Amino acid sequence: MRGFVALSWSTDDPVGVRTGRILRELAVAEGWRAIESRDASWVGVRGPNPPGVYSPRTGTLIIGEVFNHPDAVARAAEGDTDLDVATWYSRNRWGRYVILFRCPNGAVRSVFRDPSGSLAVHGWCARGVQIFASSLFEGLIAAAPPDIGFDWDRVRALAERPFDLAGDPPLTGITTVQPGHLGEIGGRSTPVWAAAAIAAAPTRRAAEARFNLRQTLDLCVSALSGRGAVGMEISGGLDSAIVGAALNAAGSPIAFGLNTRGPHAETDERRYALDVAASVGAPLTCRARDEVVYSAELFEATAGDPWPSQNGRDLANDLAVAEACREAGVETLITGKGGDALFFQMHTPLAFADLWWRRPLRSLFSGQLPGVARWTRSSTWSLIQTARRSRQTHPDALPPGKRMQIAAIASGLAYSSTCRRSEVVDMIHPLMAQPLVEWALRTPVPDLVPNGRERGLARDAFADRLPASILARQGKGDYAAYFNQQVAQNLPFLNAYLLDGRLAVARVIDRALMEARLNEDALRWSGGASEILAAVSLEAWVRRWEARRPGV
Repeated sequence: MRGFVALSWSTDDPVGVRTGRILRELAVAEGWRAIESRDASWVGVRGPNPPGVYSPRTGTLIIGEVFNHPDAVARAAEGDTDLDVATWYSRNRWGRYVILFRCPNGAVRSVFRDPSGSLAVHGWCARGVQIFASSLFEGLIAAAPPDIGFDWDRVRALAERPFDLAGDPPLTGITTVQPGHLGEIGGRSTPVWAAAAIAAAPTRRAAEARFNLRQTLDLCVSALSGRGAVGMEISGGLDSAIVGAALNAAGSPIAFGLNTRGPHAETDERRYALDVAASVGAPLTCRARDEVVYSAELFEATAGDPWPSQNGRDLANDLAVAEACREAGVETLITGKGGDALFFQMHTPLAFADLWWRRPLRSLFSGQLPGVARWTRSSTWSLIQTARRSRQTHPDALPPGKRMQIAAIASGLAYSSTCRRSEVVDMIHPLMAQPLVEWALRTPVPDLVPNGRERGLARDAFADRLPASILARQGKGDYAAYFNQQVAQNLPFLNAYLLDGRLAVARVIDRALMEARLNEDALRWSGGASEILAAVSLEAWVRRWEARRPGV
């Protein structure tokens, strides 16, 4: 997987010197390429499109890609502290990067992770060596084992809300720096960039928001795609079509378009994908997902980082995309991931509640009230009641629809978690870029879904670039029946893995409830595959990390 490792030790500590040498040799054997090697420190990168590294000033090492922010306001940081520099970068630059603030001997005193969170940062100290890495490999853990444990309350919370990735990770003994934070190993974590603070001051009108969206999206897509030909996931949905059109407008060639499908008719979006591919001049490869026999090895293979991987739990798609990209020889895969949160695809009465919060009387006579009622299949009276209750419950908070959007944007961190695809290609998600997220945060939810039109602002902003079939399409592929069938076909493995697993023993999951879900008839009539697969991902993660504990 694309990423970095940074090691440092004291030359006066024989244990640290020896451990540092062992870790360097292991890293090189695993495919990490040294970009800095000193007496007391070593930095390596790896993966498809390995991140670039440069030092803009003494004691500062930036790993990744950094671009000028379209709303940059200052030429240089006002102050020399780590916090001053991190704050300046958060306001005047964007990209996929981390900043290591280092002492003269190469030891890292603090790390800033860019607000998009594209590049992870995990750190610990062991056997005389300080370690920071974006992804972990077995040799690293074995040669310098962290003192790990589990925060079972956090694990339980993830079992209930698997995409709630804000806050502390469920693993103790390793420091994970959160996006937009300046952190230290086992020390303080200072928020430098906060979504709620940006959303607290909406400044855009609908017409301005449409214009700025187009400008900002084109800038982000052009910067992230680089100058060479790229591959792209073309699902047939609105979000990937918008990104593909932006690539086309920027003159970035799409050498490889990929569409995958399951065996059910409702998963087949080839008709729409072909329309998108034709409109941007991209060759399209269509792949059917093969049936997969579940196993512990398959799930645990992507469970080695301090956060459980939700990105690889759809095994059939993960394997299909990885193989297709390997055969095509592409190193960069652009996606439309993150668009549901950015453009507000969520069907919720809160899309009206936010207007009520801003303009209670005018909202009653707006097109938003009947529009959202039609969209959510609710009565106008129930929408008004929901809006009133939300105001009474949280009178001083952000509007409830905006809070929902912030949570949805944060859950997009799952798209950067380890999977088989990321071992083959550099997966880039332009719709999660910092300038676009800030655009969405500053745009009121009612403007994103005017009169209850799902992603209406985005549709209007790119109407002249998109095929008519995409503009007219309201839904998207439905994989619920497909996942239920996949789970039903693997019930013997799932029953043993979950009902006799670590989560059941620790009472993280309700064993009786899970047993009722792991039933072919229940899956056929009530569904539940999503909850089951989320539990499997968490189970695989716990087992992988328990096996790494010393003495196991």
